[in-house]
Amino acid sequence: MRALSVSLLTTASFAIAPVALGEEIRFALEMYEGDNPEFNAVTAFKEYVENKSGGELTVRIFPGNQLGSVRDTTEMVQQGTLHMTLPSDGAFAGFYAPIQAWSMPYLFSSAPVAWEVMSGEFGQWMLEDIREQTGIRALAFSQNGFRSFLNNDRLIQTPQDMAGMKIRTMESPVYMEMVSALGADPTPIAGSEATMALQQGVVDGLESPPSVHLSGGAAEVAQYMTLNEHVFGLHIVVANDEWFTSLSPEHQQIVADGARVLAAVENVEKTTGDWAAIEKIRSMGVEVHISSPEEKSMFREAVYQPVREFILGEVGEDVLDRIEAAVKAAEASVYGE
Repeated sequence: MRALSVSLLTTASFAIAPVALGEEIRFALEMYEGDNPEFNAVTAFKEYVENKSGGELTVRIFPGNQLGSVRDTTEMVQQGTLHMTLPSDGAFAGFYAPIQAWSMPYLFSSAPVAWEVMSGEFGQWMLEDIREQTGIRALAFSQNGFRSFLNNDRLIQTPQDMAGMKIRTMESPVYMEMVSALGADPTPIAGSEATMALQQGVVDGLESPPSVHLSGGAAEVAQYMTLNEHVFGLHIVVANDEWFTSLSPEHQQIVADGARVLAAVENVEKTTGDWAAIEKIRSMGVEVHISSPEEKSMFREAVYQPVREFILGEVGEDVLDRIEAAVKAAEASVYGE
């Protein structure tokens, strides 16, 4: 395959025209260009693929929603006008409902447990099931971070503190159900508009990982943050299946391994970056509360079963039983229990 030049487009007005797949790997992501886990992870994918292929494969990155929302880019991948993208689990639920199983609140006790499930038998089963159910090639899962609350109304320490708050969520029924179970009002707003919504008082608060609160600018206009880690957010590295299978076996392996490199980079940067982000957020004058295990238990008691019942109607008992069993096995593997 002939080598192609590499470019990084950052013009917000740029729109991609349909192209014949295989000319180059076009990879779109929601996060903007800069020092953040998503962009760094996709850059690691780019460097891995280009170096391992000796320049026969090149990667063109489209950060910052240049090609539309994450739903738009996922549709483009499904339809064959874009090679790859990195949707969150919330956005991907419209394409594959069982992904919502990952969003059960307080499902994972730690990031290493979640990594074990992502790369283990359950994760591999779901990657293949995504392809069978949607026609989209899912190459890897990566960590989008434990989500916590940031707001301008009051310090959140217990579920009762959430009563009456208007909280921005992703356009995900599961996240909306969770916020409702806490007595708050879920308000789905695109991630690119979330900070402005908080600043203008359209919402009282947001729920995202600390690194996103910081990099997206929300921490600059907020007064309170609670690190309660209610949901483990997921990214899915997806590719157009027809394009992927058209590659030579060697290039398929390089792209698949590159997706695993992407996941590893994002997993580590999201985990270590959260603590650095928390310190920066605190230094900006935001009052930060770290939830105790007892407080987390209160939140879990308030939301786990209501959200599980909701997800049950979306994905079925088999998927929920399988992921809960996978979590128990991962905990035993990680902690030797």
